Amino acid sequence: ASLVLQAEADFLVHDAFTVETADHEDHTFSGIMFDVVAKDAKRPVSAVVIDGVCVRGGLGRMTVWFTAGGFQNKETRREDWTLAYRNKLDSSWRDFVKLSLSPPLVVAPGETYGVYVHSAEDNDEGVVYDNQRQRITHDDDVLTVFGGMAHLSSEPFSDVGPWWGSAWRPRRSFVGKLCYGARYKLWTPRCHDAFTSPFQTGAAAAFVALAVGWGGLPSDIALYVLNMCKYDWFDQGGDDDDDDDDPF
Repeated sequence: ASLVLQAEADFLVHDAFTVETADHEDHTFSGIMFDVVAKDAKRPVSAVVIDGVCVRGGLGRMTVWFTAGGFQNKETRREDWTLAYRNKLDSSWRDFVKLSLSPPLVVAPGETYGVYVHSAEDNDEGVVYDNQRQRITHDDDVLTVFGGMAHLSSEPFSDVGPWWGSAWRPRRSFVGKLCYGARYKLWTPRCHDAFTSPFQTGAAAAFVALAVGWGGLPSDIALYVLNMCKYDWFDQGGDDDDDDDDPF
């Protein structure tokens, strides 16, 4: 029987990252709501896994929520959101405190998710956030973080503010850190073209070296070895030209 090659990793992540946004200490109040987008990156990413949100402020009774498709027009619709964190925390004005998400937020390339961090304390000190200085708060090879809206109510999703008018303030930005990892696709002949030119060339050469000729490994074993190679395994610099003898 032939081996079945996995299309993507069944472990959490290959690489772990921490995003830290700018911190101008502009405001504090009950919460902040913003969008994140996983990029269609050059790397063969199958998903971005966000497992923690780090914030500072008076904190207290904290919750973290997320929603598919972004937060727009969902500010008061609790039923559209998934609760991923709930705990009571001591204040931390200097150091960021990690709020570990369960379940983690899994974002496929091209997808947008809204994230909502909230303190239920009856004061205006719960979470530090900033005025929005630009549309994008953070941008890297894998993840983009956008500006959002601040919340001025101790009741999650409430539209009743402490003063006249709405409890929501537009053009505000998340202050803190996002802890996330990249889960990559695993190589198979079917997704060969999704990988970089060095990987394609290296995989073809490795397959020939391992499986072709007298005494070579069975082709299934050679394919299994390549299936377990990380996307940058063959990135050694040098010539990226396509291999005319590429068997895939």
